[in-house]
Amino acid sequence: MPYSLKDERTPFRGGKNILASIHMQYTEEGATLDASKIGANYLPVGTPIARNLTTGKYEVFSTATGFDDFSLLNVDVDCDGTHDVFVGEVLIRASVYDAKLPNTVTQAFKDLTKPLIRYVKNV
Repeated sequence: MPYSLKDERTPFRGGKNILASIHMQYTEEGATLDASKIGANYLPVGTPIARNLTTGKYEVFSTATGFDDFSLLNVDVDCDGTHDVFVGEVLIRASVYDAKLPNTVTQAFKDLTKPLIRYVKNV
């Protein structure tokens, strides 16, 4: 469950399981999502994120330049564009179903995360 400094409950959304195996690893320190960069957006499970080397906060992946720690969210996150959100379920090693991932998971992101993240195709 993601956390922010807002004092309110959010309704349950999503519920999709992207995991193709029980073997996985989360990042040890979690990730602080940068509300000023993400804006007021809903991030579904499987959204690719990366840490900005300047701010130390995570953003939705768009390029490898100036970023590291490429990973996938394993929870849905509702960003309000004002408050940073802390997420603990950030996958750095896993097998995931490729077809269940959002279209923001590009081939460039997959190349950066292989072989730690395995993209399983159901054929």
